[in-house]
Amino acid sequence: MVCVAQDTCRGKAIEDPMLMKKVLELCDSKTEHLPGLLPFVPGMTVILTQNLAIELGLINGINGVFRQLVYEADSVSTDALSNTFPNNTQYVHRPLCELIEIARSKIECNLETL
Repeated sequence: MVCVAQDTCRGKAIEDPMLMKKVLELCDSKTEHLPGLLPFVPGMTVILTQNLAIELGLINGINGVFRQLVYEADSVSTDALSNTFPNNTQYVHRPLCELIEIARSKIECNLETL
């Protein structure tokens, strides 16, 4: 699964498929170092880059494990947006949230029960 950036131009979402593809192909150095396409693989390591809740242990630099991308069924496409990824890649537009397991946090929640 690859999460697609929600790019805007002059405050409005880019709707034109050709323009969207061109923007997604821009080098990260031209997009404030933000990727246009971000792959998510269950089990991959992630790192928080800012303090979210210090009292819960969700602090800058803590490691976690990506578990699941949550999204609406109609927000997925298989239209090839990049030659970098395999043909069976699913591109998720407007994900709702990502489930990240952070073992050293103070949150008492079991991801299996969500």
